[in-house]
Amino acid sequence: MKAITIRQPWAELILQGRKTIELRSWQTKIRERVVVHAGKEVKRAACEAYSLDAGSLVRGALVGYVDIVDVVGLDQGNWEELRPQHLALGDYPGGLVGWRLANPERLPEPIPMTGRRQFFNVPDDLSAVAHMAVSAKGVRTHPDKPFELRVVPRGGGDYALSLYQWPVKSNHAPEAGPQRLVELWGIQLRAVSDHVLEALRKGGYKVTDLSRARREPFHLDEETGLRLALLFLAVKPLTKLGRIEAISSAMRAMPSEEAYYWFSKCTAASRASGAQQAVRILLAEE
Repeated sequence: MKAITIRQPWAELILQGRKTIELRSWQTKIRERVVVHAGKEVKRAACEAYSLDAGSLVRGALVGYVDIVDVVGLDQGNWEELRPQHLALGDYPGGLVGWRLANPERLPEPIPMTGRRQFFNVPDDLSAVAHMAVSAKGVRTHPDKPFELRVVPRGGGDYALSLYQWPVKSNHAPEAGPQRLVELWGIQLRAVSDHVLEALRKGGYKVTDLSRARREPFHLDEETGLRLALLFLAVKPLTKLGRIEAISSAMRAMPSEEAYYWFSKCTAASRASGAQQAVRILLAEE
């Protein structure tokens, strides 16, 4: 889905239905529903003109949806006529077009995100974006559990599971946020669901804690997390259940030292793909 960054208070005025023409210096062929991203900049004069509190406006976040239904040309002649729709202050500056907007809808909660100068893509299901936004905060609440398993909603009532790993903390630099290692869904995830549930039990969670609606990550200890990540990496590209089951069974019997060795190889940027293929051959005995 497309998103577009709009400065405040214009983003707020769009969501209120008061601003129905967005001013741009460039044309667009897009005629569809887009996500409104509120930029970090606030025009205080416009806030005062339209009785909005500049300090209370959301900035740097996805805030809602709106339809782009048409693009109209602007000139000195129709600038004043259309002012109640574009709400810009001052005289016509030249070189602008107007995007006609309709059907604004506010998100239940803003989703923090960095914007872009032109259109950018976000997932169709913004609940997934809201979930992933936690990683941008870089807040680590379980120092003894370096892996996080996150539920990522997908279409049709389905969900994926995404594994993240916190980097080793350095004394010379602030701790970075967790890095995503692998995401699994569909038949591959269903085929290894017993491993997932076992990992959750080891982490002190209940089986019923796992659902599409969950927003908090599951925190996993080092060995549990790396074993699950290694399994996800190994089965992700496979479609034959026989191979997936063989790898799943062999993974349970893999000694700890071997699991740590293969995890390091399968997540090394320079050789990860080859190592993952080697693990599949090793564990599936092919």
